[in-house]
Amino acid sequence: MSPSRATALVVARRIGIALTFVLVLLRPGVGEAEAPTQLADVDVLVVLDRTRSMAALDFGDREPRINGAKADLVALADELPGARFGMLTFGADARLVLPFSTDVTAFESAIDTVYLEGPQDGEGSRADRPVSELTEVLKRAEEQRPERRRVVVYVGDGEDTAENPGRTDPTFEDVSDLIAGGIVLGYGTEQGATMPSSSELNIDEGYVLDPETNQSAVSRADLENLEKIADELGVAFEHRTSTAGIGQIAESFEASYVDGEGGDTRPAKHDLTWLFGLILLALVLAELRAGWRGVWAARNTLVSPPAKGAVR
Repeated sequence: MSPSRATALVVARRIGIALTFVLVLLRPGVGEAEAPTQLADVDVLVVLDRTRSMAALDFGDREPRINGAKADLVALADELPGARFGMLTFGADARLVLPFSTDVTAFESAIDTVYLEGPQDGEGSRADRPVSELTEVLKRAEEQRPERRRVVVYVGDGEDTAENPGRTDPTFEDVSDLIAGGIVLGYGTEQGATMPSSSELNIDEGYVLDPETNQSAVSRADLENLEKIADELGVAFEHRTSTAGIGQIAESFEASYVDGEGGDTRPAKHDLTWLFGLILLALVLAELRAGWRGVWAARNTLVSPPAKGAVR
């Protein structure tokens, strides 16, 4: 073999080692296969307040209430692997933004993309506005999957700023017959706080103004109203001031787990990491063999006796 060809072979082999090593790290796969997963027997329906008052800066260390709520909901999903999550939001109206699904990524995406109403949107907030839509969603879920346990996680600040003249206030009492448990999570303080006016909740762009005084408006959480909602639902109420303790809330739902089958499995790629691992091993062994051959050739050259007549 010519020296140039031998050098090209060495370079190609070493490039192959580097590329194959990268492929092993990427864990390549092809196609799809049914991979069993654990399933929980609960359907968790989150009812999330998206009114402007959830921007008030009185969660934790002057964080917007909605930031604390979102962090809690993501943590709750992590604590309940295999559960089905759905989400209903309410403000000027109530709507289902995510049907029940075991896709945690879809649930987290739905949480991440929730935006609060603008300062001038709607006609004031009502903590009981989601009652009708919530009832319909739970009834449909009961008809479709009667064997599953449904729990409601109500998330809000309880503030009512809209009047309901000439109408009977909706009640969550009828909802209690459709659920096996849940919790009401309250955010904000009764002392209240100002609310950033920007959609990104950037305080540098100013605060929501009170139209009567033209001063920064203050939103005050109504914890008594939230306790009333919890009593009507027949569930516990917890005032959230930090993101700790979500594990205990998840445990209170008493989820049971089974191995998923058939339609309850999730797609998974056929893992080809082992194949590229074998190729990498072969290339490394070839490199070691070439290295040892070079070492032995050099050693034999050094210890071989000099030819006759050679000058020492």
